Amino acid sequence: MFGTRTVVTVSGFMLGVSMVIASFSTSIVMLTSVLALAAGPALSVVQILTRALVGRCFTTNYGMAVGIGTAGGAVGMVTVGPFTQMLLDTYGWRGALLILGGLAVHLEVCGALLRSLSTDKTNDSYQPVSTGDNEEPQVGSSSAEETGNLKQSSRISAFKNALGAQMKHFGLSVCFKFSFWITAVIFICRRFVVDQWMIYYISQAEAKGFSLYDAVTFTTAGGVGNVVFKILLGVIVDKGLLKLRPAIALMITLSSSTLLITPWVNSYWLMMVNTVIYVSSHGALVSLNDLYTRELLGTDLLACAFAWMELATAIITFSLGFFPGWMYDHTGSFDLAFFIMGCISALSLMAQLMEWVLARCKSKQTA
Repeated sequence: MFGTRTVVTVSGFMLGVSMVIASFSTSIVMLTSVLALAAGPALSVVQILTRALVGRCFTTNYGMAVGIGTAGGAVGMVTVGPFTQMLLDTYGWRGALLILGGLAVHLEVCGALLRSLSTDKTNDSYQPVSTGDNEEPQVGSSSAEETGNLKQSSRISAFKNALGAQMKHFGLSVCFKFSFWITAVIFICRRFVVDQWMIYYISQAEAKGFSLYDAVTFTTAGGVGNVVFKILLGVIVDKGLLKLRPAIALMITLSSSTLLITPWVNSYWLMMVNTVIYVSSHGALVSLNDLYTRELLGTDLLACAFAWMELATAIITFSLGFFPGWMYDHTGSFDLAFFIMGCISALSLMAQLMEWVLARCKSKQTA
């Protein structure tokens, strides 16, 4: 209705303003309402639309483009975290939110700099139905009965067409594609696990006896590896040196393995290497999953697909995001929780297995 440029610009402004307003909150209800109803949706919309825009703009070197474009998360892990802590120590939470809100307003400028793609508009108006004869059919004749049946079938067809148009308008049609769920399972498992990892990693490192300084060092090294690895792997896939699907399977295996062995990672350097491998493989999987989604669904459905994936992930995270903390409260350790997260991450391999089975079945049918 409005285009990517306009929506991203407005969302960037809404994100910054909502954070500024939140800094003047007088209660936890007001703070939560402002951030949940304004800042959260604005940030999510920007992420969805810009990722879809990259998919439509780059016909070549898409892997490198996605790697560079999504490197901001890793850069933020290295820089914004310590910067925010410095703001909290210096100005308190109100001052920190005020300054971060002022910085977030610059997202509006980034949105204004986007270039809109030229699209051909199609005319969806109704076309007149041509009939062979203009005579009215006689009641009781066979032609009258056929006409009645045609009218009934045309009403059902019109209802189906109207329902299909509304589903397409709201992007629901993509959810009925099997290929969507193949890539959605990978996205949801990865996103849910990494959200829990980011929330509980510092506490997990402290529970293992490491200091806050050590935990920040681990995540900083992981952030650097994330940026380098995702761009490098994007180039490798673009050049055809490694196929997309084996690359995805390799990254899922690496990221899952680092979580599965968490109970046995207790020394400083093992923790460092484990964190770098997990964050790097996860970062590469972010880029590869975008390539996978575009290959399976095409460019026209990218925005709808990303939006429904984000919604499904949000529902699951809201429902089950408490379990690592709950398990720590009952066991005194995060090891079992991180092991379960590794199992959840490994489940996404089943999606690729289902695609392989489906492809084999289709090849046998055509043979």
